[in-house]
Amino acid sequence: LFLNPSVLLLDEPTNHLDMESVLWLEQHLAQFKKILLLVSHSQDFMNGVCTNIIRMHQQKIMYYGGNYDTYVATREEHEMHQMKRFNWEQDQMKHMKEYIARFGHGTSKMARQAQSKEKTLAKMVRGGLTE
Repeated sequence: LFLNPSVLLLDEPTNHLDMESVLWLEQHLAQFKKILLLVSHSQDFMNGVCTNIIRMHQQKIMYYGGNYDTYVATREEHEMHQMKRFNWEQDQMKHMKEYIARFGHGTSKMARQAQSKEKTLAKMVRGGLTE
């Protein structure tokens, strides 16, 4: 820390430190103006130090601005939106499958509409559904 590096990597820096040392380290790192990559289980420590959070999940990297509490709130909001979108897609697919099963062999107009819905359904699946 006293060499003032341009990149600082810390893995669980609060382990085995007394409270006074943790507070000093938090204050020092909060003033650190260069790149800091931190792994920690201490949410209070991360709230005091972090200004940006990077999360790697399913081979994708997501960037979040703010401290740890902001990250948690933003992530929960994103996951809730994603779940709503997933449920909507599943509902749309269910209705399309029911329509295809009911009208797929009916009159020519209804059969064409069923074929159109079948194509739309295939396009949804090819395009990638919400995970």
